[in-house]
Amino acid sequence: MTDLIRVTPSGLSVIYTPHYLAEDMGFFAAQGLKVDSSVYAGPGSSWLSDNLTSGKADVAMGGIWIPLAYREIVAELPIFAMINARNPQIILSREPVENFTWEHLYGKRVVLPMESTSQWMFLRGAMLEVGAGIDRIRFIRDLHVETTTTMWRAGFGDFYLTTPPLSHKLVDEGAFVATTIPECCGPVPWSVYYTTPQFLARPDNAAGRYAAAVEQSLRWVLAQPVEEVAKAVGPRFPDTPPELITRSLRGIIDAGTWQPSVAIPRGSFDRYQGIIAEFGLINEPYAFDMVVAAAPAEYAASVSRGVS
Repeated sequence: MTDLIRVTPSGLSVIYTPHYLAEDMGFFAAQGLKVDSSVYAGPGSSWLSDNLTSGKADVAMGGIWIPLAYREIVAELPIFAMINARNPQIILSREPVENFTWEHLYGKRVVLPMESTSQWMFLRGAMLEVGAGIDRIRFIRDLHVETTTTMWRAGFGDFYLTTPPLSHKLVDEGAFVATTIPECCGPVPWSVYYTTPQFLARPDNAAGRYAAAVEQSLRWVLAQPVEEVAKAVGPRFPDTPPELITRSLRGIIDAGTWQPSVAIPRGSFDRYQGIIAEFGLINEPYAFDMVVAAAPAEYAASVSRGVS
């Protein structure tokens, strides 16, 4: 018998390749799960948690900040597995930049598309951690990515925060990589899975089996030539050239975005909580064990040991 798991995911992106391949290559099926990832997350993925609390979905895939912000005012939504261990964004420039520092942005226009609250919150927090003068930079925010990309191509802005594969496409058009967020801002549990206490407590260990499938997919992706991964995930992106998908995946892998474990790292999680608290979405960081459910990742690790 196969158990149906309804997932509400953030928007289509190559950074979620391990999730897509867990569906397409049978890793979920091997755990006796049928995953339906069609529950729409809304504009800017703003309905992820609402889909859980309303009963439309069993699992959400997105950032840690929404379940933390919801915790004491809307609902408890335990985080139980990680898919992305880095923020994969890239800062582009119009001219080559050597030995990037935040001072390169001083007095400049830095364009940040309106993709998610987390992009600005994390960038701002990481800069404040090292004493960068964010008040010396003109940030242009809250415009849709299609608008900002059109404006960038027309010559607006000095630096542009983008995500692969758009970043690679713009480099092909003449832009330069000033730095990457993994390089200048370090590890962060960027994309995670969270759920309701009821789903977590299911006697069939659905959360553990789900985590195990994702971990097997992560390990498969990391063990293959990037060209094979691109070929496998290519049908998900029919309008993107295979070469662009391959370059995007190579950069994501080289940056350490995917790890062979779905376990949430306590250190980087607590660091990100500090950034979220300083931003004002939560009053103060929570105790790790209060908001992160470790059992599913532990089960996934036991399955991986058995497979290996």
